[in-house]
Formats: sequence, structure tokens, C-alpha cells
Amino acid sequence: MGARALLLAALLLQPGLVPAQAQTQAPTAGAPSAAMRSHVWIVGGGSDPQDGSGRIERDVLWLTELMRAATPRVDLKVFLADAAPELRLRQQPAEHREPGLPLARIFGQQAFHADQYRVQRLPEVAGGARADQLALALKRNFSALRAGERSLLVFSAQVDPDLSDRADHALRLWDDTRMPMHELEALAALAPANAPMRFVFAQCHASGFLRLIRPQARDRATLSGHDRCGFVAAPAEPRSGACSPGPRGSAPVGEDSDYLEDFFSALSGRARPGAAAADRDHDGVITLHEAHVHALIEGRHADLPRSTSEAYLERWQPFWLRALDTRSEHGNDYGRLAAELATRLQLPPQGPALRRAMATRQTQLELRRQDIIDQLGRLDGEIGRLQTALQRSLMQRWPEAAHARTATYLRFLSTESAAVQAHLTARADYAQLVRRQDHQTVLLRDRASVERDLAQLDKVRRLRQLARLKAQFERLASPEARGEYQRLLDCERTPL
Repeated sequence: MGARALLLAALLLQPGLVPAQAQTQAPTAGAPSAAMRSHVWIVGGGSDPQDGSGRIERDVLWLTELMRAATPRVDLKVFLADAAPELRLRQQPAEHREPGLPLARIFGQQAFHADQYRVQRLPEVAGGARADQLALALKRNFSALRAGERSLLVFSAQVDPDLSDRADHALRLWDDTRMPMHELEALAALAPANAPMRFVFAQCHASGFLRLIRPQARDRATLSGHDRCGFVAAPAEPRSGACSPGPRGSAPVGEDSDYLEDFFSALSGRARPGAAAADRDHDGVITLHEAHVHALIEGRHADLPRSTSEAYLERWQPFWLRALDTRSEHGNDYGRLAAELATRLQLPPQGPALRRAMATRQTQLELRRQDIIDQLGRLDGEIGRLQTALQRSLMQRWPEAAHARTATYLRFLSTESAAVQAHLTARADYAQLVRRQDHQTVLLRDRASVERDLAQLDKVRRLRQLARLKAQFERLASPEARGEYQRLLDCERTPL
């Protein structure tokens, strides 16, 4: 998921590595002093070793080795899996090993065939990522913050969509545990109100995490008294495949990144070649908000990123305004971003021509997506029938293959694997199975590409809506709402 780029950004938290402009700003109430450390908490979510924890662990290890020499003033803590020294995590090597693959194919396990597992090797894991363990650790860490100390909480989970949590309220953690947003908000309330706490969350159905800026994380219009802001990444309306953008490496370079990778690559000054500069105001400092905008405009992924200031505008809008002013266009910052993204997508920048072009492209993409889904449905049936025939042939020749996880099965694997491979690969229906499974992989990649293209249209629509919202807000908002909105902007427009 690009965790290396994510974690590299934490290096900039060292005061000596932050651009000089950021360190010489006039002090304000609650601003961190030069002697204060910045605090970073990185939480690897997911319920078990299949959820990508191994890759996160590898990148955290790389970063900790780098930080020991270069960043003595950053207080970085990592929470991963259950933190046990003997924990075995899943690795996904780039090379696909052929021996044993026919057996994996006929049982539908080819996606896991090349995986390897090894004992985790992080020497400095602060704790496990089970909900109860994480809650105790964050309680200690948040309570220990001093006024003005800046902090950043990063959470990422590679998990399948959970339709039971459509309210978007819980972090999905190790051992299938969860931390509801109201519990995390209660923990965050232990920090001083003027200690800026920022967060970046990525998980399918993550938009509800933005309620962390509200009292008790409830759906209310007012902000918490604490200085909090952040960014999340989640699909607009979870479509099939939208939360799992396809196999890593299945798209051209620059098209298989995710929001977190684009966000933290921008913050670290390591945006991919050919991307626009992340420092959009050219002041020499890349803020979290600029990194968010960079990931929004440059990223070609199925995520629809959101910031807390954007969510504030959406929550502020009175219901009677929602049906009005739906076609007006504005030249504010969101309007300019919408036009910029539309131009990148080779669409008209604004006006009726843009609306017509977007509707046409949406229809074309939806038709293509449905065609892919129909093909995948037919392939599933064909693959299932071929696998059933091949399994029957295998077990007629080697009955012990029917009893997996037994000593008999283990002996069968150790003595007959070469003969099994020769038997299966000689069959015409095995060749048919290979062709269909390979075609299935191509179609899944095609579907992921269509989902990414649909997400780009979602981004343009949302930016245009935000442009209208901001224009309404500037005309109609109360002084109190303006003050809260500015507080969020000030928090978001801070560097790491």
C-alpha cells in the first residue's frame, strides 16, 4: 500500500529537517516550541496475517533503522499485529514459483501459492494492534502530551468491505477487534486541548472517521474543543472492487498507488516523476492540506479522499440549500481544482460541456464495468466445473489427497508431488483451467482500472459541489461557524 513512502514522511518531523520557513513562523498560543518533540503513532490495522501486515512490518523496519541515525527528536511508535516476537507475517514475493502450482490452481489457492511467511523482526514495536492493547497504549501516550506538542496518528488497514459497519465508525484491528470512533475520541480528549492532533486514516468505509473532530464523535454540527483535524480515504459509494483496487503491480507505474502513498510521498518531497509540485503556494513548505490536494489531483486510485474542513462544509449546509444552486460554478479554490482535474481527464473544464462529457463517460464506464462483471460471472462457473473435474481425477488416483491437514496428506505431498504435477498438466482440462484463471486475473485488473476511472469522475463532481458549498458558506455562515472552519483550516495547513 506504499507504506514505505508513508513512513518516510515521518522523517520530516525532526525539527532540523522541516523547512526553515516552518520553524521561523511567529509563535502562537499553543504552537510547539523548538524544544518540543513531535509525536507519531503508526497503526497497522487488519485482523490477521493475511491482511498485509507483513509488508507494513517490512517498511517500518526500514524506517526505524533510518531514524535511529537521523531523527533523534521524533517520538515514533508503531503498533502492529499482536507484537509477539514469534508472530509469523505474510510476505508476497515478486516471483511466482511454478512447483506445486497445478495443485493450488485446482483448489483455487493460486493467489496464495507464492506467499511466504516469516517471523516478524521489528525490534521496536511499541505494542500490539488489538483494540484493547491499542487503547491502553494510546491512553498513556495521549495523556502524556504537553500543551502545544504536535502529533500525528496514521492508521491503515487492507481489509475487505464490511457491510455491517456502513456507519463508518470503527477501526478494524488485530484479532478481529474494533475500536469505535467514540472510544478513540474519548482517548484523544485526554490530550491537552491546544496540542494539535492530526490524523490520516485509510480503511474501506473510512469516511465516518472524520467525526473524530466532533464531541463524542457524534454527528453534530459543532467541533470538539480540542485542536484536531485530519484526512481519510474511502470510496464514494463502495462498488465491487472499489475497496480493493486490484493486485499490486497490475497497473502502469503511477496508477497502482493509493491515497496514503501519494499523500506521504508528497509530504516527503518524493512525489513520483512527472507529478506536479506538491508545494502549491511555492512557499517552500508542504503542508498536510497540500499533500491531500496533491493526492486528490495526482492519484489515480479508487479512493475518494476527504478532509475535515471539507466534511465541515458538508455538515454545515442547511437542508433547504441542498436542492438549490446545483448548477452554479465558482472560481474559488475548489472550483479551480475541479477545472484542473477535469482538464487532466481530457474533459472540458466547466459548464454544460463538462456535464455532458462526464455523463457520457460515466455511461461508457458503467457499461464496461457491467460487461466485465458479466464475464467474471460466466468464468466463475466455468472455472468451478473444471476444478471439480480435476479434483475428482486427482482423488481417484490419490485418495489420500481428499484428507487435507492429516498425516496421510502430508506424506502424500512429500512423496507424490512430482507425479501429481505431471498428471494434472497432461490433462486438456487443466490447460483450459489455466487459460480461464489467467483471463480472470486480466478481467479483475480491468475492473480495477474502470473503478479508478469512475473514481476520477466522483472527484470532479465532489470538488464542484465543494465549490458551491464554500460559496454558500462565505455568504451565509455565522461568525461562530466561520471561526470553527478557520480553526480546521489552520490545523490542516501545518507541516509534519
